[in-house]
Amino acid sequence: MKKLIIASAIASAFAGQAAFAADAAPAATPEHVVTYNLGVTTDYVFRGISQSRNSPAVSGGVDYSHSPTGLYLGAWTSTIKWIQDADTVNTTNATRSNTPYEVDLYGGIKGDLGGGLSYDAGGIYYYYPSHKLGKAPDANTFEVYGKVAYGPVYFKVNYALTDAFWTADKAGSYYLDLGGDFPLMDGLIGNLHYGSFSFKNVPTGASGYNYQDWKVGVTKDLGNGLSGALAATGTNADKALWNFGSTGYLGGNKVIATLTKTF
Repeated sequence: MKKLIIASAIASAFAGQAAFAADAAPAATPEHVVTYNLGVTTDYVFRGISQSRNSPAVSGGVDYSHSPTGLYLGAWTSTIKWIQDADTVNTTNATRSNTPYEVDLYGGIKGDLGGGLSYDAGGIYYYYPSHKLGKAPDANTFEVYGKVAYGPVYFKVNYALTDAFWTADKAGSYYLDLGGDFPLMDGLIGNLHYGSFSFKNVPTGASGYNYQDWKVGVTKDLGNGLSGALAATGTNADKALWNFGSTGYLGGNKVIATLTKTF
């Protein structure tokens, strides 16, 4: 789940490039651009829920973009622990899921609408290799998304076309994301986020499926493609639903530090 842990770092890197461009002569934009990223975080949090059992995770990815069409493709992977924790049906080591990482594949188109407005639309597939959680529902999830931004403020909607992250009969679930990345001072970006996850066909008496999450943080451009982020995150997700056995509550309020290298 390509998440907030690197989004802030990427925004900071873009901000640094924009500042440099303001001081230098305009350069021609390459038609084809490929970038790579590596990251480490104290906790991999996705939509307010830890994917790494409230412990550190490492990640890496590759992105391709085309100019001037705005088309892009990418892949991103991170270590996780929630698949093994959620696999309570297969009780022996031979049958339990051995899925220590996820792979996100995504693509879309983005561009400028003029007047400070921009857009981004596409699809993303969250893939969990060799998981044994079952096929109905399936942990693997496909979402389409649309995003509009005005200056540093954005609004984004993700809509699931399949069962959503191992929750049965949840095609049609959606996530609303409102946030912004605001320049504070040289190389420092303030990050704000508020999200709301709404699940389709919630069982009677299980309203706790739906929840909200938030983030307040800063990202610092450290130069040479390196950026660091520090964020406070929280969620009101139901403690009983988002607790896999002995793992403890995977939501809650926490402070997360992230270091990302883009090259």
